[in-house]
Amino acid sequence: SSGINAEWPLRPGGFSMGIAYILKLLDQYSAFDSLHWFQSVNAKFSSEEKAVKDSRRKETDIKLDQTNTLTMKRLDQYRQEFELLYYSLSSARIFFRTDLEDLPIEVTKTPVEATASPDTRGSTT
Repeated sequence: SSGINAEWPLRPGGFSMGIAYILKLLDQYSAFDSLHWFQSVNAKFSSEEKAVKDSRRKETDIKLDQTNTLTMKRLDQYRQEFELLYYSLSSARIFFRTDLEDLPIEVTKTPVEATASPDTRGSTT
């Protein structure tokens, strides 16, 4: 793999699938959601970007400007990685979703039950 994915330890496909599986297995979706982890990460990146932009306005040093430019690129790459992780985890959660109470009644029936007439259900002849 090339680019950011080669350097970043969070491989969105397998990692997010594993996290979604574990959260489903341990019934921890609501607990995970209550952490607001992705929102916290975005807030952290936003505050760091704001600090770099403020630093750019105050300083005129060329080396500091180069450092700030590299920092902004790094923050942008990390933000893209976390967005990819967010979308991958959201997709994986859909894959493991098996809440039958959230599905319409017709979907919870087997194909035989859905097509059987009311008077033939349960009869053995």
